[in-house]
Amino acid sequence: MNKNKQLLTILVFLISIVFCFCQNTLNAYAYQKEDLLKLENYHKCIKCDLEKYYFNSKKIDLQKANLKASNLHKANLKNNNISQVNFNQADLSFVNLENTTAIKTNFKQANISHSNLKRSNFSNSDFSQAQLNNANLSYSTLNKSNLSRSHLISAKLIQTNLTATNLHKANLSQADLTEANLSSKSKKEITNLSQANLSKTRIINAEIKGVNLIKANLFHADLEGSDLQNSNLKKANLAQANLSHVNLTNANLKKANLINSSLVYAKLDHCDLRKANLEKANLTGTNIETCNLKGTIMPDGTIHN
Repeated sequence: MNKNKQLLTILVFLISIVFCFCQNTLNAYAYQKEDLLKLENYHKCIKCDLEKYYFNSKKIDLQKANLKASNLHKANLKNNNISQVNFNQADLSFVNLENTTAIKTNFKQANISHSNLKRSNFSNSDFSQAQLNNANLSYSTLNKSNLSRSHLISAKLIQTNLTATNLHKANLSQADLTEANLSSKSKKEITNLSQANLSKTRIINAEIKGVNLIKANLFHADLEGSDLQNSNLKKANLAQANLSHVNLTNANLKKANLINSSLVYAKLDHCDLRKANLEKANLTGTNIETCNLKGTIMPDGTIHN
């Protein structure tokens, strides 16, 4: 009887090992091999399942490939050249895209949440309406890219180059843009953050010269030490924002909401504060004598004539 029990125990143990091995094998090769062959042979694989596949640039050249609406969840694309690839509506969540070259790539409406996009070149790419929540884009280049209406909640954009990028109505709430470069390249190539949600965003020591921030929501944002010279913040919400040591020379703050904001030692030379609300704002060490203050609500609640 004891021998039977021992044999049964050993059998159950062996079955468990085999089951675990099969499960791990299935997880390791979650992609469909026929879809992979389709991509290799035709450079096109719409709505394909390539989940968890490790892309090797020596085996598959992805440039200009069509992967519209495909599943690449947890795939590894590190060090690949994916320029001009069509990832429209694709699932790229939890994907490794570190150190990739992705010039003029289509990520429109793609899900790229929780993915690693560090140290990559995404110049002139389309991320419009894409989901990039919790994605890491630090040290990457997104010059002239389109991120309009994209979602970048809690995303990391540390030292990211976003010059002349379109972020119109993008949601960057609680994102980290420390030392990012958001400056406009020229008057013709303006970085557009109009109506963007930047509430509680960290934008410390960033370059934001000549940027369009009209009606942007910067509630409780931390912009300490950033350079916003010549930027347009007309009707922007800067209530409770930290603007200490910020350079706002020649900035347009007309009708901006600056209630309870900190402007300690900020530089406001020749800025436009007409009809702006500075009620309860902290202006310690700040000189606003050269600003246009017509109709401005001052920190004590009085209206400047």
